Amino acid sequence: VRDRIHPVVPILETMRSVAKHSSSSLTVHKTVGASGDSVEFAVAASLHLLVWGGGMVLGPLSVMSIPVSFMLVTTWKAALFTLVVLVLTFMPPLPESPAFCRLFLRTASLLKGGSTLWVADGVLPHIGDGVMVCYHPHGVIPHGFTFNGAIRAKTRQPNVYLPKEAPISRHVSGVQAPILFRIPLLRQMLQLFGCTVPATKQGMYMLFKKRMTFGILVGGSEEVALHIRGRERLFLKDRAGFLKYALQDGFKVVIAYNFGESDLYHNVSLAEPLNMWLVKKFGFVLPIFCGRWWCPFLPRGDIELHTVFGEVLELPCIADPTPEQVAEWHGKYIAAVVRVFDDHKVQFGYSSRELEIL
Repeated sequence: VRDRIHPVVPILETMRSVAKHSSSSLTVHKTVGASGDSVEFAVAASLHLLVWGGGMVLGPLSVMSIPVSFMLVTTWKAALFTLVVLVLTFMPPLPESPAFCRLFLRTASLLKGGSTLWVADGVLPHIGDGVMVCYHPHGVIPHGFTFNGAIRAKTRQPNVYLPKEAPISRHVSGVQAPILFRIPLLRQMLQLFGCTVPATKQGMYMLFKKRMTFGILVGGSEEVALHIRGRERLFLKDRAGFLKYALQDGFKVVIAYNFGESDLYHNVSLAEPLNMWLVKKFGFVLPIFCGRWWCPFLPRGDIELHTVFGEVLELPCIADPTPEQVAEWHGKYIAAVVRVFDDHKVQFGYSSRELEIL
């Protein structure tokens, strides 16, 4: 998915009019977690810490603690601890759980007004087709991707979680960085969500061949490393492999922009060089971030989150696309992303913001 292209991408000003379907008005939407009292907040906060704290902190720490355990406790206790970690890492996958998905979506109440999914009028006719939904930006913790994506369909209660005009099939998926499936606890969380396809060439080919709708965070871990609160920074200039694979199957691409994602957490930008190096060498990042001052893992409560399915690109089927053809569609894709952001940023309170395509 990290394939790079070398032809220079045209400047953004010349790319704003080249997409297949233009962005259109937003009327169709559905919000989750819009209301809640103090009890609901406590439940949501606990669930959030369980999922993300357990997966992003306890999971990696358990792996790194294996050698340390042999120095701090008796050999048999360290061996037992190692066995538990290995079982969690390599045990057969858990089945997806609609109940777990519904429970997880309750954590959207941590955000101001909950989390809202919008589908532009021009995108609606394509929702029932097999499409690749490309989300921007990633954010420190990908709330737009999780609250406003496949997990809603996985609840198997579309009347509750999806706009009635956009009945996304429960047979959807989401691709994730391969390293996430090697982390105990986080691995199990992803399996319960039912989004268990690694973001590899083979994984994406499988989804394309099945004509299955799926979501992808195009910017990946690099976008986590580049995150600066209050700025819309997308890692996209050298990210074109996903389009090459889509061209080979003539797949449709939906551009989804997460308005508010860039404001949910502060991030220590001084760690950016280290994290970019970690991504390049090992495929993961170690962000230092803070949401609420009294609990850094919780997102800020004064920010609204709106995900807009804003535009569709219908790619031609080219069995063996040339670098020039990939570059052409990469330029069209960037133009469409910029247009979706520009067309809707005023509505969501970001009129003064500009995209940074890095």
